[in-house]
Amino acid sequence: MTEPAHSGARWRPPADLGEGSLAGAAIRLLRAAPRGMWMVLAVMVVVGLGLDLGARQLGVPLDGRTMPPETWAYMGVVALVNSVMVGVLLHLLLTGHAPRGLQAGLVAFVIWTAGTSLYANGLMTLTQGAQGAPPAELLPRFLVVAVGGIGGIIVFTRLLLLPIAWLVGDPGATPAAAWGRMQGQLVGYILASMVLSLPALLIGILLVGIAGGAEGAASPAARLAAQLMAAGLAALGAALNAVIYLRRVGAPQRLDEVFD
Repeated sequence: MTEPAHSGARWRPPADLGEGSLAGAAIRLLRAAPRGMWMVLAVMVVVGLGLDLGARQLGVPLDGRTMPPETWAYMGVVALVNSVMVGVLLHLLLTGHAPRGLQAGLVAFVIWTAGTSLYANGLMTLTQGAQGAPPAELLPRFLVVAVGGIGGIIVFTRLLLLPIAWLVGDPGATPAAAWGRMQGQLVGYILASMVLSLPALLIGILLVGIAGGAEGAASPAARLAAQLMAAGLAALGAALNAVIYLRRVGAPQRLDEVFD
C-alpha cells in the first residue's frame, strides 16, 4: 500500500499503479486522488447544469430527434467545457496540481478531446431517421458508422498518449512515438473502459429514470442525476487515462528524454 503523504508534501500518484489490472489501478488512483479533484467535479456538475438550463430556456432542441445548428453549437460548447474539466482532472491525477494558466498544452488537449467528442456525436447523428428507412438507405449509414466507429476507436486509442503529453508539458512526444507506445494495449484499454464505465452508466441511467419520475428526463432532478453521472464517468475515464500514461510513459517530465 502507498504510504500517506506527509502534511505539506507534494502529492504524487500511488507507487503501485503499475500492478494489477488497468481498471483496478484506476480505482486505486481515484481513492488516493488529491482533494482538488472533487472540487473540479463539483464545478463540472454546476457548469453542466447551467449550460443545460440556458439551452432549454433558449429553446435549443436537446431530445436528439433533430440536430439543427443551434444544437450543434450547444454540443460544441459542452464538448469544450467538458474537455477543459477533463484536462484539469488529468493534470491533477498526474502532477498533483491543476494547469498553471492557459498554457498551449492545455489548449491543444482541449481541442483534441473536444474534436474526438464531436466526431463521435457526428457518427451518432447518422443513425437518426434510420428506423423505417428502406434497406438502400440503411446500408450506407451502417457502413459509415461501423467503419468510422471502429476506425476512430483504433486511431484515437493508439494516439491517446499524445494529447496527454501536451497537457502535462512533455514536449518530446510525437504521433509516431505515442502510437508505438500503445502497441498491444488496445484490447486491454477498451476492456478496462468497459469494466469501469458500464456499471457507472447503468447506475446513472437508473438514477436518471428514478429522479425523472412522471416528468421524465427533462425534470430538474433527472438533469442533476445526468450531470452527476457525466462527472462520474469523466473521473473514471481520467483515472484510466492517467494510469495508462504512467504505465506506458512514466511520471510527467521532459519527454525529449522519454519519447526517443
